[in-house]
Amino acid sequence: MKTVLILTSVLALTKAVDQICLKMSPCGADCYTTCDNPCQCDLTANDNVPFPIYGGKCQEPGFCEGTFLDLQDCIEPLQYGLTCPRKMLGMYELLESYTSYDFRIDVRSAPEWAEDHANISIPTPGLAFHPAKNYLDVLEGKEDARILVYCRSGGRAFEASQNLLKYGFSNIHSFYQGGFPDIKRRVVEVSESNEDHPIKALCYITGGSDICPTPLPKSHVNSAEDITSLGDNVVLVDVRPRSYKDTFDDDLRAPANKKGQIKKFLKTVDETEHTLVTFCEEGNFAFKGAKAMIELGWGGPIYFFDNGGYNDLKKLFA
Repeated sequence: MKTVLILTSVLALTKAVDQICLKMSPCGADCYTTCDNPCQCDLTANDNVPFPIYGGKCQEPGFCEGTFLDLQDCIEPLQYGLTCPRKMLGMYELLESYTSYDFRIDVRSAPEWAEDHANISIPTPGLAFHPAKNYLDVLEGKEDARILVYCRSGGRAFEASQNLLKYGFSNIHSFYQGGFPDIKRRVVEVSESNEDHPIKALCYITGGSDICPTPLPKSHVNSAEDITSLGDNVVLVDVRPRSYKDTFDDDLRAPANKKGQIKKFLKTVDETEHTLVTFCEEGNFAFKGAKAMIELGWGGPIYFFDNGGYNDLKKLFA
């Protein structure tokens, strides 16, 4: 009788572990040998990358016996800590932080992306169902970046966040109170009701337009060439107050809070020949200055350097 009980317990445990492995693996194989085992990923070749969802490293005892969470489990992250995305975001928090992320990851299907998407975002259709290594062509090197993940309603974003955590991505923020259509709808509403229309988030979604300068996030700029390649005659425009003494060229000053000086500056450039890139210290004045130039009649290409500023550009052009 005792032998039967022990055997039954072992079988039950094996079955439970197999079920967990099956949920982890679209291949349906053992956790340690399956084709989508995180340990097979090049990122973990040295066996030093932790996987928070399991609370351990590759091949450690118990690696596969982790508890798989549901979205609701992570709404209160203090309860589960590192097994959840760094933050689960509602709409209010998302609107406050949308333009501050290094990257925005859209995990909806290819047809959904084709129907409509944000200009500054990365499509990873299927990331909710397949291992993150399948998407390293666009995600590799971003393991430490601050990443926002969203879908159409929240569920796939959470699953995709879990898959990213398994592969060593650490700073993941998952939007659960809706998806891209809701984000765009709310951003448009807030933007149109704001007397300082448009708001920066709208320009991240639409890209450059007759009211929006084109965002140029610091995280997307790796070298000076990323900026100089924007046009034949790129002009870096310092829109900080003149109290900042150190700049590239004092003749290219157009403080964002001085429309008279912006008008004066615009007379020195030609929209048919020049591409403007505004900058400040962190990005907000860069956006305001670029937007003011459009309002004052500039019709040529115009970008604003965001989430970075003069000191970052100085390093690139040193």
